[in-house]
Amino acid sequence: MKKFLLIFSLIIFCAVPAFALCCDYSQMCAKPYDLSSKGSQITSNITGMTFLADRIADFLIKGELKKATKEKFRVEMKSFSANDLAHGRFKSLKISGKNLDIDGVYITRLEAKTLCDFNYVQLTKDSLKFKENMVMEFSTEISSADLSKTVQSTGYLEMLNQTNLSAFGITFFKLQSADVQIKNNKLYFTIKVTTPFSAVPIPVVVRSGLKVEEGNIVLTKIDFVNPFSVIDLSKAAYLLNAINPLTFSIDILNNKDSKMSIQTVDIVGDKIIVKGNIFIPKNV
Repeated sequence: MKKFLLIFSLIIFCAVPAFALCCDYSQMCAKPYDLSSKGSQITSNITGMTFLADRIADFLIKGELKKATKEKFRVEMKSFSANDLAHGRFKSLKISGKNLDIDGVYITRLEAKTLCDFNYVQLTKDSLKFKENMVMEFSTEISSADLSKTVQSTGYLEMLNQTNLSAFGITFFKLQSADVQIKNNKLYFTIKVTTPFSAVPIPVVVRSGLKVEEGNIVLTKIDFVNPFSVIDLSKAAYLLNAINPLTFSIDILNNKDSKMSIQTVDIVGDKIIVKGNIFIPKNV
C-alpha cells in the first residue's frame, strides 16, 4: 500500500511505532534561521513573488499527489519569501481532500497540516532531507460506507486471509470475509469464520466501541450480537483488533520515517472522527 505521508515527504519540494507527543508540540519545533533578510521578505511580498511561489508550489504538489494517488487534494502553502521557499524554508503547509480512495482505503475527509511556524527541508538532486523536525496534525472522517468498501478492497481481504488464531498446531478459526457498519455509536463487525466444529462458514456479529490506548485505536466493550459461544471474548478482542478496518484505514498516514499518534477517536452518527499527530524527525 502506498503511504500517504511517505508520498508527501518525498514530493514537498521535488516539484519546485506509536509515539507520545507532548502537549506542547512547540518544544519539537526549531526557531527560524537561514531566512532571507526582512527587507528581502518585504520586497518579495510587495511584488507578489511570495504569493506566486506559494501558488506554484500548491499546483505542483497537487499534481504529484494526483499522480501518486489518483485523487484530488487541496494544497495551501505559506512561505516567508520566494527565495526561502526555493531553499526549502516555509511557514506552513496544509493538505486536504474529500471522498478519497487511496489504494482501496476509503475516506470521506482527510486533512493534514504542519504545526511548527518554521519548517526546513533540504532538497538535493536525488534526495530529500528534513533539516528540522516536522510536526503535523491530522483529522480524518470515515463513514460507515467508507469502512464497508474498505473491507471489500483487495488489500484488506489479503490481510484478512492471512489472519488466523492457532494454538498447539490447530487452527481454531479461519477468517473468510468481513463487513462492518457504524450505527448507534457502535462498530458492528460481521465476520465469517470456519472452525473445527463446522466446515460451513459461520457469520459472527460483534458489537464494540472505540478508544485510544497508547496512541493507537483499540476496540472496547466487545460483545456478541448473535449467540456464538465457541469464541472466547478475550480471544475475540485480540482477533478483532488484529483485523480492525479503522486501523487499516488510518495506516495510510504511517511509514517507516514518521511516527503517528492517535489523540482522539469519536463515533458521531454513522461516521468516525479520528484526530492525531505525525512526527517526522530531522535528518531523515
